[in-house]
Amino acid sequence: MKVKPVSPEHVENNPYRSIATGTSGRIGCDIRYFEEVDSTQRIAAELASRGAGQGTVVIAERQMAGRGRLGRSWHSPAGVNLYMTMILRPQIPSAEVPQLSLVVGIAVAEALETVAGGLVALKWPNDIWLRGRKAGGILAEAVTDASRGVLSVLLGIGLNLNLAATDVPTDLRDKATSVLIATGRKVDRVRFAAHLFDTLELRCRAAEAGGFALLRPLYERYLALKGRQVNVVDGNVTTSGLVRGIDSDGALILETGGGSTRILSGDVSVEGAYG
Repeated sequence: MKVKPVSPEHVENNPYRSIATGTSGRIGCDIRYFEEVDSTQRIAAELASRGAGQGTVVIAERQMAGRGRLGRSWHSPAGVNLYMTMILRPQIPSAEVPQLSLVVGIAVAEALETVAGGLVALKWPNDIWLRGRKAGGILAEAVTDASRGVLSVLLGIGLNLNLAATDVPTDLRDKATSVLIATGRKVDRVRFAAHLFDTLELRCRAAEAGGFALLRPLYERYLALKGRQVNVVDGNVTTSGLVRGIDSDGALILETGGGSTRILSGDVSVEGAYG
């Protein structure tokens, strides 16, 4: 699929142009806006390979092949939600990249509190919930080099803001939601994006200065599954246990029959999670 950015003569149609900070290195300093793409992750990867700087953000009105974790597709209708990928160039080892998605989760939750106060929760490692149903997700992908380590991290965020209940696919209606569905109120997407950029900048800088351990209490404040029995599937291994919280490295802590277990990755399921 050939993908083209909004052409210069149509730049006035970019609703996010007014919130680009222009400050080099700051999240949202450069906003690349597209009416339709296959996925913002792919576009961001291409831009990063061409030298796009820290804080560059790709936003699309519609994704034809939006992606979530584990190769899953992401339902991406046009004109109602926020689909974006930001480019970061952190000086971190690749093992710490998953922590960045948790940091982004905190920022997204805090931004959503301004439009859906008291309804927001985080399902480890990367789902955003409103009233116990999924309203968004985060995808972190590292671009690495054998000799230079992590070159960039592409952090994708998909948030259902103004998706109507009738537009949710039938097979997702018991699991998916949006701010509009949860609150009955529409969100000003541009204003929300501006606030989200500010919150992302704040939390990413805090993590850079003090590590994820500094922000762990904030994540646990939103942790949806604390005290609940879950199954975690990672490849061919399934671990069952009671969620106790997360540790300073962002690992999920389960109390199992054999004692306490750290879970670094996996797909978490819990009976009645989308009630």
